[in-house]
Amino acid sequence: MSWEKTKNIAQLPGGIDRSILGYAGESLVIGRALVCGFNLFFKAWRDSKYDAVLDSKGSLFRIEIKQTGDGTKLSCTSGGRSGKQINRSVASRQQVLSTDDSEFLIGVHSLSAICWIVPTEYIEIRNQQSIPTNQLEIFKEKWSIFTFANFGLSIEDIKVGFMSRQILELKNIATKMGISIPGTTVYAFGLRTVRQLNEREWLVVAIWEAIFKSLI
Repeated sequence: MSWEKTKNIAQLPGGIDRSILGYAGESLVIGRALVCGFNLFFKAWRDSKYDAVLDSKGSLFRIEIKQTGDGTKLSCTSGGRSGKQINRSVASRQQVLSTDDSEFLIGVHSLSAICWIVPTEYIEIRNQQSIPTNQLEIFKEKWSIFTFANFGLSIEDIKVGFMSRQILELKNIATKMGISIPGTTVYAFGLRTVRQLNEREWLVVAIWEAIFKSLI
């Protein structure tokens, strides 16, 4: 169900409307997390490196929240600001989200509350400032990632990620998950998005995608 017909029926000015959509998206994520049984602690400072902390039975995940108005793509950057007050002559500080700052990106469609729960590690490897949501279907509504325990992996493994693991460890995990390792590390994220990854990156991406495909 879409809320398009009731979008800005109060007829707020354009700039305010866009800002409110952002705040609405954050509030929707809080509600969705609560419905799932997770507590979400929100930032007290606007310029914090992450937007919230999700508590899953004592395991704490730093969360970045991005709203999408039309539901077609998600921004994957930090450091940007919008509005008439911004000096356009100043170089942009936008950069792709980093695992130094968060563990997960939660994208939300502000007109339907549909959410995409994506590991920041996966975003960092893709290295795109925005990603079409049709390339993120496996991450759609996968809130159960925050309770994951399968393939010999723990919730702590999900929090920490896999990029710091040795290649042999990653291959062993991939084998347990039934991942076939090809002779090339070219990865197709979509019909028009193909990346040349190194061996570690390829394995990490394949492991994350296999994990999310296993979730209900």
